Amino acid sequence: MLGAHVLRALRRARPDAHIHTWTGRAAAPIAPGVLAAVVDLITPDSIVASVRTIRPNYVIHTAAMTAVSDAFARPDHAMRVNRDATAVLAEVTDACGGRLLYTSTDMVFDGDAAPYSESSSPRPVSQYGRSKLAGEQAALSIRDSLVVRIPLLYGLPVSPRASTFAAQIAALQRGEALRLFVDEFRTPIWVEDAARALVALALADVTGLIHTAGPERLSRFELIQQAAHALRVDAPRLEAVSRLSIIAAEPRPADLSLDGRRFVRGFPECAPRPLSAAVFEIT
Repeated sequence: MLGAHVLRALRRARPDAHIHTWTGRAAAPIAPGVLAAVVDLITPDSIVASVRTIRPNYVIHTAAMTAVSDAFARPDHAMRVNRDATAVLAEVTDACGGRLLYTSTDMVFDGDAAPYSESSSPRPVSQYGRSKLAGEQAALSIRDSLVVRIPLLYGLPVSPRASTFAAQIAALQRGEALRLFVDEFRTPIWVEDAARALVALALADVTGLIHTAGPERLSRFELIQQAAHALRVDAPRLEAVSRLSIIAAEPRPADLSLDGRRFVRGFPECAPRPLSAAVFEIT
């Protein structure tokens, strides 16, 4: 989802650059002129060999085990992918003279003290959040690295892989009913804005930790409601439900809103746009 958009943003920003992409399975190139290779994140030798062959100036690491339920069911595997692979990638990239940008998540927080700034103390309540926080720590142990926390993404994929937002939009347009939380808040960001932000941050050599976030605090109900309005979906069938009504193995944080003002101050030309502006462009 995000990685494919990053490739497009990189090609637009640096048309003469040599761009490589790694994927966990064989796939056709997503952007013209991009060299694709299969790399297994749970095989350290595969990571090391690929980095040593390419010797990149920058590595934008968007790959992860992202499904919360999968991370809960397979906690050791989540740590191998999200923490251990990141540690190997950070070390070999640094050894080859490159710099790592690691994408993390708002789910490193517990949802009880939003909005969260870069100085807020992370307290993940899910195995996924814990594995991503461990990945952050691995990345930040290497000099000149950067961790970018990104909230809930919305937008349409440019690769064959499905996304929750795309499935919800398709359901809206078919007139199907959707049950959506009204008491779970995020600062969702359009995937194209997130990709532009990552490229800008990588090329600016920013280090440390930074948040990129959408300009609106929205529940999942409000997110899809606004999307339906922007897409001119007549009488969308939306049912408001509480996150507490769903039995889950792990807690669902109430409010994971990120404070993204530091990024906007440093990169005003890349300030994330409100949902209404983004949705019109992806239709």
